[in-house]
Amino acid sequence: MDGEDGDDFGHGARREPIFLMPPMIMALIALPIAIVAMRSFLGPSADETFVYTFGFVPARYGALDEIGLWPGGIGAAVWTFLTHAFLHEGWAHVLINAAMFAALARPVSARLGTARFSAFLLFATVCGALGHLAVAWGSIAPMIGASGTVSGLLGALLRFVFAGPWARTPSVVESLGEPRVRGAVTALVLANVVLVFFGSGLVGGEGGGIAWGAHLGGFLAGFLGLSLFEPDHRAR
Repeated sequence: MDGEDGDDFGHGARREPIFLMPPMIMALIALPIAIVAMRSFLGPSADETFVYTFGFVPARYGALDEIGLWPGGIGAAVWTFLTHAFLHEGWAHVLINAAMFAALARPVSARLGTARFSAFLLFATVCGALGHLAVAWGSIAPMIGASGTVSGLLGALLRFVFAGPWARTPSVVESLGEPRVRGAVTALVLANVVLVFFGSGLVGGEGGGIAWGAHLGGFLAGFLGLSLFEPDHRAR
């Protein structure tokens, strides 16, 4: 009987996957973790060059004739709008962001589809960098971490999480009319205030500080811009 039960279990029953994350999301989680591991083998000078080459440095844009003098040259003035999200300040920073990314990315990805979700991530990440640039203009400290991207995912999720799974996405005004959305936005603002004044570098990325401008830019991109990436029958 034991043998028959085992055979039914192995061949007749459908096994659920251990990980329910789409491969793209798993890859986007694995890459920053791999980069943290790789950086542990770099010496101080090489690691600093690496961070300034791929981290987002507001001072890079202060004088156009000096952009090429920074590590990475002119190219870094473009790619760091995205690559900063893959660098982190250590294991605590990357694991916190990875956990939040994993929790938020799956429902947004399921709603948008892979192609639209990819475009949305690029949009939220760039807007996070622009938000940091606006509030930290001239700073020479590199901003690293996926907090802007994660904030964008949170903003997007709040637009539809309280609607039905197949319902159209509420408009921005309708979303703000939902008390739970207003509560979440208020909690997010208060959390950032607390982190700015009392936090460490766990979820920031600017020399141990909190890149609240990136949080704000990413969140606004997600909350206000989600409809740009949704299928027509869901957008409003």
